Amino acid sequence: MLEKDDSSNQKNGFPHFMLKEIYEQPEAVRKTIGACLDRSGKVVLPPPSLCPEEIRALRKISIAASGSSRHAGLAGEFMLERMTCLPVEVDFASQYCYRDPIVGSHELTIVISQSGTTADTLAALHEAKKKGAKTLSICNVPDTPLTRDADANLLTFAGKENSIAATKSFTTQLTALFILSAHIAEVRGQSHASIDAAVRELRLLPQQIDQVLASDPQSLALAQQLFMFEDFMYIGRDIDYPIALEGALKLKEVSYIHAEGYPTGEIKHGPTALVDEKVPVVVLMTRDASDEASCLRYEKSLSSIRELIERGTRIVAVVTEGDDLIPKLTPYVVTIPDVPVLLQPILEVIPLQLLAYHIAVLRGRDVDRPRNLSKSVLVE
Repeated sequence: MLEKDDSSNQKNGFPHFMLKEIYEQPEAVRKTIGACLDRSGKVVLPPPSLCPEEIRALRKISIAASGSSRHAGLAGEFMLERMTCLPVEVDFASQYCYRDPIVGSHELTIVISQSGTTADTLAALHEAKKKGAKTLSICNVPDTPLTRDADANLLTFAGKENSIAATKSFTTQLTALFILSAHIAEVRGQSHASIDAAVRELRLLPQQIDQVLASDPQSLALAQQLFMFEDFMYIGRDIDYPIALEGALKLKEVSYIHAEGYPTGEIKHGPTALVDEKVPVVVLMTRDASDEASCLRYEKSLSSIRELIERGTRIVAVVTEGDDLIPKLTPYVVTIPDVPVLLQPILEVIPLQLLAYHIAVLRGRDVDRPRNLSKSVLVE
């Protein structure tokens, strides 16, 4: 949407805009990265941005958003806290104003919206500004009420998204949040070798997304075995939990199947009572072998998955390439390339988008125009 593109209103041989836009994600992410990295690979945010003095003065970051954008914000919470060492709080934009948030002058409020016109998100922006916080929008459209009113902007380059369900706008928001986190970390002197290594990996993301898209036939095969079920559970630990939420939302939006997302460690605190052979569980089981905490989370999740399988539950797993253990436990497996932990969500969500799409098509749904939904919520 940042440049005129007559092809954005054409399906270009795809049966639906949603599938076309899923396949446009490598280019959308490439453009978003390209706008924020210089030739040496260093993060340099385009104006208008916060000045170094404002970034160094920060004591807290808040994020307000709705729907898929909030799920991106929840993943961004992990990125920001781990990379900047600042406390981060994520809110529903629709709740932000009404709870009378405590906001200080040395705080940054990030508002995330594909359209830049979402009423709740705009209200949250104005509330934060009124209380003295610096504000930054992450938005796909350059000239909107959100971008005009924010102190700084970080634009995504997803292009026009015709389908109501967010796909490429979501992955570019995740990309923008990672880039912003790396920039703040650098300015505040918090950057270190693992962050620098992840930033260097950024330019590989479009190619890695293409690799994930090549597994589309696997997603279709899974959908053909699962589309008749009426309830799903999505689970993930740590930064994977927001992606579980997003996967469940995608399935609900386009197929009208009931689906819920939970942290993997929470399912024993009640939700597992819902699980039986009639409720497939989609689990995010990726790991970064170079990250000790990631490996520990994997082992803990493995224990939970084995218990579910013993009860006859169908487990659908998104795993890292080279994982030869999970395929021995369940036949329903999709792989993604091995990337640093904080970049995993950008790849993990794509098989979940494809699964939701294919299930919805098999159930005869209008995937581009789901009932009762609109692209931008203009009133509360």
